[in-house]
Amino acid sequence: MPILILWFILRFLTSIFAGYVSNLRPMTSIERALPLLAHTSSLSQWFDRAFLSPWLRWDAAWYLRIVTQGYSPTDGTTQFHPLYPWLAAILTRVGISPTICLLLISSFAGIALFYVFYKLIKLDLPPEDAFFGLLLFALAPPSFVLFAPYPEALFLLFAVLCIFWTRQKSWWLAGLAGGLAALTRQQGVFLLFPMAWELFEDAERKPRNAIKKWKDWFALGLIPMGMLIWLVYRAIFLSDLKPNIGDLQSFIYSILISPSATQVWIQRFIWPWQALLLSVQKLLTHPDLDLWVNMISGVLFLVILAITWRNMRISYRIYSFTIAFVSFSFYTGPIHPYMSLPRHLLLAFPVFIGLAGTIKQPWMRLLTIILSATGMFFLLSLYILEAWVP
Repeated sequence: MPILILWFILRFLTSIFAGYVSNLRPMTSIERALPLLAHTSSLSQWFDRAFLSPWLRWDAAWYLRIVTQGYSPTDGTTQFHPLYPWLAAILTRVGISPTICLLLISSFAGIALFYVFYKLIKLDLPPEDAFFGLLLFALAPPSFVLFAPYPEALFLLFAVLCIFWTRQKSWWLAGLAGGLAALTRQQGVFLLFPMAWELFEDAERKPRNAIKKWKDWFALGLIPMGMLIWLVYRAIFLSDLKPNIGDLQSFIYSILISPSATQVWIQRFIWPWQALLLSVQKLLTHPDLDLWVNMISGVLFLVILAITWRNMRISYRIYSFTIAFVSFSFYTGPIHPYMSLPRHLLLAFPVFIGLAGTIKQPWMRLLTIILSATGMFFLLSLYILEAWVP
């Protein structure tokens, strides 16, 4: 029950706050046409203005486009993995608004995510520390996206389930969850690494024992299967799969992401130290709010990762390091070089388990929660004002 109450409180507060901030800078047509507290005879129109339209920023608009118009190989939509918009599209068939469908999927996934993540934390920490870990995760500055029309809640639900079932040695369930995560976001394929390590641990780190458990290892194949389903769909129904293995960039964007991805924003993968250097140079010469937020968030994450490293299981370290490495390698051009970095780093959820076991003093816990919640609502305001790209 406390978990459900926590989610509903955050759902309510983020929705009210988003509506209020949207009145400061109306972005959608209905926001410009209808003030937040305007008198209107249409309850549905006011509800749309107050609680739906304020969330339609940045990638949320792309997912809404996919739900209403479908995928196209020429407009950049194929870089967004399909499970989240597909589930929302199913709901629209019963007459529900597409925006409401997206929010319903993220909401139901968010409730389940909070519950499963709490159960996962309890495998390593006592209940009081586990709930603190859930608070750290729920109030992390980029965690407002769990309440937005974004796929993070759905992805993290499957990612956490994959790790949880891995810890329970339910390998096939873990593989299935990992496959669904990969069908939701590209980063789902990285769940291969922590699951493979836990399988190796289950074999007592002995190759001979691992061979005896060969049937369990086949469960790993379900994770890339999620990616494969999307690749086959792109190839058959969208004609969007045009393999080019001339170099790493061509391989990534012709197969794993999409050739039209740069229509959404300029992007490429380079070594993280190169991307970091370019970002620092931009910060020193032409600083802006977006880059300041991303760089500060990135530094804070690295500090937290360093602090919690010794308190995390090896499989958690493997997964968190992989997510961090890829996130810091994602360079999004000279104007906004580290776009969406905090949101990408949020996927490294095991760091919150390690942090919950590291911070013990009650006053430190309270201070951390206050600062985190303040940061979350600050980033939410920037998102609604379109002053920062999450």
